[in-house]
Amino acid sequence: MFRRGFSILTVLFSAAFCLRAQTDSLLTEGDRLHRQYRFEEALDLYARASAGTADADTIRLLRDRMDQAQNALNMTDFCADPVVVARERFSRKDFFLFYPLKNQTWRLPPHSLDPSEDGFPTYAPRGGQSLCFSAPDATGFRNLYVSATDGTEWSNPELMGEHLLSPGNEVFPMLSEDGKTLTFSSDGLHGMGGYDLYRSVWNEETGTWGEPVNLGFPYSSPGDDFLLVDSPDGRYTLFASNRDCSVDSVYIYVTEKQPVTVRVPMRDPVALAQVAALHPLNDPTRQDHGSAVAEEAPGNDDTRRYMQITAEARALRDSIYRHERQLDTLRLRLSAGTEDRTALTSAVAEREAALAPLRRRLEETNRAVRSIEQSFLQRGVVTDTDRADREFVGARSSYTFSKNALGAKLKLKVAAAPPAAPATFQVGPVGRFAQDTSLPEGFVYQIQLFTSPRHATLDEIKGLDPVYERLTNALRYTYSVGVFRSYNEALLQLNPIRVLGFPDAEITAYLDGKPVAVPLARRSE
Repeated sequence: MFRRGFSILTVLFSAAFCLRAQTDSLLTEGDRLHRQYRFEEALDLYARASAGTADADTIRLLRDRMDQAQNALNMTDFCADPVVVARERFSRKDFFLFYPLKNQTWRLPPHSLDPSEDGFPTYAPRGGQSLCFSAPDATGFRNLYVSATDGTEWSNPELMGEHLLSPGNEVFPMLSEDGKTLTFSSDGLHGMGGYDLYRSVWNEETGTWGEPVNLGFPYSSPGDDFLLVDSPDGRYTLFASNRDCSVDSVYIYVTEKQPVTVRVPMRDPVALAQVAALHPLNDPTRQDHGSAVAEEAPGNDDTRRYMQITAEARALRDSIYRHERQLDTLRLRLSAGTEDRTALTSAVAEREAALAPLRRRLEETNRAVRSIEQSFLQRGVVTDTDRADREFVGARSSYTFSKNALGAKLKLKVAAAPPAAPATFQVGPVGRFAQDTSLPEGFVYQIQLFTSPRHATLDEIKGLDPVYERLTNALRYTYSVGVFRSYNEALLQLNPIRVLGFPDAEITAYLDGKPVAVPLARRSE
């Protein structure tokens, strides 16, 4: 009897193991297809994997993947095809320093704003009256905050808005010059996987940031996409992505800024992949080797010329160095004798031929630099050694990247946080429904968890206590938690609620117990 029972258990265990292996295989293959822009095929595999498992965590993961594939499929109906001027690969640790922004404007925030150990760079130009930054909340996920100064101290940071929150991370916020358009990256909003790029517009009427719009193909992709910025001269739009490189590096793409973005449907995976690859045009008429330093170049024409030609010289040296390294590798492979000698010999000859004109250009550029420096010496002009010592990249493309220096860590006098409001709910091992669903008089806010055509179970409220159940005129039950006297109090609790397992939770408002529009309640504060 024991032997028979053991055999049955062995068979069951073996069947479960095979089913799990099949689910993992379908998930892995679906992820591969998703990265290749074959979203319909990926969606089919995720659905098959979901149907073959009963594990709750795996089902949630697969549902997320299905959402991402469906979102990507929807966005293929609105694809842009920008003109790509250049791209260069940089380390993920400091790629933001190569954007054409003022020197030392990227700075680490003080511990009072971002207590995390890694410290996340914040764009903080000197003299700014407000600061928009990313910092972790109580759940450890990064949210977007804003602080403003009255000239003596900075306000206690506030979350930028309900629409900008997700059960994930929001990073690299960048405000337009007029402060009315915000671009940022998120891996928790409705996207196609990894970090996507979003834009939100300030609503003057409601005094809130609008629903963020995914920038779509090819700015967003199944990879991680960060930090979209327009160049100060208005000619280019730059953004970064690791779609075609390792996770520890990114490409910065430079595209021509278009006054109107034309979007067209594009479902073919090969065409999508081609557009998303963002191959730069090899067009000498679009060369702009001075753009990286033009913003900081002094007004004097001779000095401006000196900065541009110095940038070109350093970029040429960078390009020659890379060619020489590739040439050394080819020669080593040739000497090893394990590969086709004809193909390698041809590759060596092509690389040597490409090096010759670069070296001639560098000699000519160096002569021009020395000539200008001699002229400066005769007139007693001192060159800017700080700018001349910068790292320049990209002579072989049509755009030169200049590396800025990281600014000093921010030192801000931040106003004390207001006293925390008494907790009106808690999370425990077992949830509980409120016996009394009445609300205080006046304006109050709650966080609505979900609606349902039937009574929710204790398992569905995930340990929240107390949860308010109400039957609406549409004969649906709404489930809410918390009682807050201010919108910001509710906003601080919104993301922890979403992370708990309610991704669609939202803030609702009441006046004397009756539902009202949130903007109306906020205007009353």
